[in-house]
Amino acid sequence: MGRTKLYDPQSALSAIKMQFWQNGFEGTSLHDLEVASALPKQTLYREFGDKQQMYLKALGDYERTEIRDAARILASVLDPKKAFAALFEAIIDEVESSDGRRGCFLCNASADRTSIDHEIGIQVAAMLERWRQTFQKALSAGQDVEQQENELSGTLLAGYIGLRILARSGSPPHRLRGVAEQLLSLIPQLSR
Repeated sequence: MGRTKLYDPQSALSAIKMQFWQNGFEGTSLHDLEVASALPKQTLYREFGDKQQMYLKALGDYERTEIRDAARILASVLDPKKAFAALFEAIIDEVESSDGRRGCFLCNASADRTSIDHEIGIQVAAMLERWRQTFQKALSAGQDVEQQENELSGTLLAGYIGLRILARSGSPPHRLRGVAEQLLSLIPQLSR
């Protein structure tokens, strides 16, 4: 019979995710992960694998939590322009809160690791494609998706990533709102 774990794996993974999200792969040491998760090195390796595997699991957790919440915002409103306005405003609201300058972990991983780590690159590309499909679904508002909406979903994804990067780099909320307004102007009034 196995021993009962004296820690919560999900809480430890959340702490690992926050370390990588804040400091990136290279900026996070194994010691940082031990301290953040309150787990010794041997337990970390046994539960999550090596540093690369921890990073991949942290990205997966990010998709299950943060991206899921953003997708919920998009799905909550049928009008695409209003749905994306709510999503962009949520990003700006984060900036105005105390912890809103972390940006997007997926965006950070795209810039930080994909060109030097093939496995992370594959996971990031798959996550970005799922995110683009979520944007496409929001644009279709339950209707048949046209080619124009397919292309627009990629453009809005690029804009979303740019908005998150600007947020992380310190752009003030009024500038972020200006960018969001320009992105929203790309969404046609859908009369369906």
